[in-house]
Amino acid sequence: MHTPSAGNSSPVSSALLDLERGASLREFNTFGLPATASTLVHVHSEADVKRVVNDPELGRAPKFILGGGSNLVLTQDVERCVLKVEIKGIRLLSAQDDAWI
Repeated sequence: MHTPSAGNSSPVSSALLDLERGASLREFNTFGLPATASTLVHVHSEADVKRVVNDPELGRAPKFILGGGSNLVLTQDVERCVLKVEIKGIRLLSAQDDAWI
């Protein structure tokens, strides 16, 4: 887990979110190309998503959702709030004949 950054982040972000400013995204894209995120939030729970949405600064910022990084090629820096989804496990909400939700 990364230490939350207190730099330019709002009090909500720095206190409760796993947040980095100017973070490298090299390890999260397929070819390991150099790219940075203006803001990177490591999302570990649904509560983290709510904190981002309710944060005065992050809630208004454009978002970029990042999963495992497979099949993703970043050719430039991402000037958005990158939400790196790191929620563990699978939860089945409902099952249908043709789909699992």
